[in-house]
Amino acid sequence: MNDNAQRLKNEIMEKNKLINCFNRKYDLDKSKIQNIEVELDSLLYKYYKTLKNRDY
Repeated sequence: MNDNAQRLKNEIMEKNKLINCFNRKYDLDKSKIQNIEVELDSLLYKYYKTLKNRDY
């Protein structure tokens, strides 16, 4: 896996951890979770494109 794909994977894992943590805090503003989910969607798409376009 190239450096860019690994960096994206690490960011995806971090966003997932944040979402899991925030979901346990019921008094938290839901817009924060939604913003992170949007960022996560973008990262997942970039990760998919990176893996799809890598040279074999």
